[in-house]
Amino acid sequence: MNGLINFINLCNLFNMKQVFAGVFCLSLFFACINLNQKSFDKTAYSLIEKNIDSIIGIISKTEGVSDKNTLIKIFSDSRKNYKKIEPFVEYYYQGLTRRINGPALPEIKTDDNMINDPSGFQVIEEIIYNDNVDLNELSKQTKILNTDLLFIKKTIKDLPIQDHHFYELVQHQIIRIATLGITGFDSPVAFQSVKEAGFTLEGINEWYRLFCSIKNKNVNKQLINQINDAILFTKKNNHFNDFDRLQFIKNYLMPISSTFEEDFNLIIAKVPNFNKNKVFYGTLSDLMQGKKINPDAFSPFSESASTQEKIALGEILFNDVSLSKNNNISCASCHNATKAFTDGQVTSVTNIHNNTVRRNSPTVLYAAFQKSFFYDLRSQDLENQIESVMKNPNEFDLTPKEIKKKILANQILASHFSKAYPHKKEITPFEIRNAIAAYVRSLMPFNAKIDQYFKGQASLSESESNGFNIFSGKAKCATCHFIPIYNGTIPPWYNNTESEVIGVPSSLTWTNAVVDGDLGRYNLNQLEPLKYSFKTPTVRNIDKTAPYMHNGVYTTLEEVVKFYELGGGNGIGMNLEYQTLPFDNLQLTTKEKKDLVSFMKILTDN
Repeated sequence: MNGLINFINLCNLFNMKQVFAGVFCLSLFFACINLNQKSFDKTAYSLIEKNIDSIIGIISKTEGVSDKNTLIKIFSDSRKNYKKIEPFVEYYYQGLTRRINGPALPEIKTDDNMINDPSGFQVIEEIIYNDNVDLNELSKQTKILNTDLLFIKKTIKDLPIQDHHFYELVQHQIIRIATLGITGFDSPVAFQSVKEAGFTLEGINEWYRLFCSIKNKNVNKQLINQINDAILFTKKNNHFNDFDRLQFIKNYLMPISSTFEEDFNLIIAKVPNFNKNKVFYGTLSDLMQGKKINPDAFSPFSESASTQEKIALGEILFNDVSLSKNNNISCASCHNATKAFTDGQVTSVTNIHNNTVRRNSPTVLYAAFQKSFFYDLRSQDLENQIESVMKNPNEFDLTPKEIKKKILANQILASHFSKAYPHKKEITPFEIRNAIAAYVRSLMPFNAKIDQYFKGQASLSESESNGFNIFSGKAKCATCHFIPIYNGTIPPWYNNTESEVIGVPSSLTWTNAVVDGDLGRYNLNQLEPLKYSFKTPTVRNIDKTAPYMHNGVYTTLEEVVKFYELGGGNGIGMNLEYQTLPFDNLQLTTKEKKDLVSFMKILTDN
């Protein structure tokens, strides 16, 4: 009201035309401010739509073209354009991105027993780089890709690009470069990963400058210089096998992620619960140092959250043989701390007449950082996995009621339960399982030599450095064992744990091998691509976890390296239709194999 009175007074003092002209200018000024504050998402939509049109236009040029070099050029140009918008596509369309740029392998949905044929860039890449290009299949796949891209173009306007979304999708893309990009995960045939890392960084640079321009935000010159230096590094040496990934991650990508975080600190601080319930909520620099990881992210309920009291109780229960029917085994019997929480057996011993099961015990170190449990992924959380072991007649073989009775008879244990669960009136099976799970989730030390290196507290030998680069490059290990957890849980969202068909032999032989009879995930879901499929475990602490594979067929790391170098089961004489491991010979030199083993040994926690 006061503002209106002041405006009338102004009209009395000045010529009305001048007043209305001034009002118009002020209105335009404030409209511009409002536009600057709110139009980044609209500008982004427009650019993403134009980029999608460009990709569709480029990839459509493959129609009827048979010249391989021309097809490769078209494909490379389309990928360059896609890498510019990939941060937005991956962030907002998680359910669709596998169709657009996922592995050229069938997508298996066990919930409804469905198998979806692969599609997208990686399928097109395999077609184009094949000795004999299937033009009909190429035409089919480009149409599928175009349809998916058009869906994004049509729906992107419905997704608000908030400031903290922009921050997180850029951080995710930096992580994606390090863990999925330069490793060859999404360019497995063309080996254009290093060049594409440069394209991606160019895109980040452009998006960041646009964001600052529209939001009236000062451009961080340090960040721009870091990005430009990283781009230059990819251009100086973009040969896939020779690229120094170790230096690129530590000296280029990690600083970029940290500077970007500092630049957005004020924006993030205003977002309530920004990091809540996320598996990982930091920068690439944090990730490589084992920081800002939420061990409770995969726990089943909010009340499952860990506390120091639960962890202390869980450690006692983990080592307590009284929880088994015959008072002779505990969790620690098969997960021995001195053996990196494995049992060191070819196959694990049961509690009945020293019989063995068909598989050995995997490490529980870093178990919190996976979505599913057991070699066949049959349990969706640790509590359920622990319950299965307790009920198993070949293992603990106790009912929840019997376990509860044993615990109540032990005054020390009962006291620990009271401290761990002060609001619970009685002990139930859930508290028992949850306490053990809380302890297991705490077993993520991140203090191996490789961790100390990324923390700036250790240096690596030439052999160890070369080994990292071979692991994450030529040997393709990191395309399944993702850096830096080195297991099969896919970054940066970490919401899915993979399994692979690699063709583990029944005995140690390098020719005419026969696949081990354990059908793996097929035992639970009778889908052909799941025959002999097993969870991808962590490679951390591998020097302490021999023998290797679920059946303990290999006793040394050198044997494991040889198996993969030869191309897995199909490379040593099998004929597995659905082997997911590439079965071409890696052609590693003697030195490269030695360096690879040297690197794996520095994954051992102290």
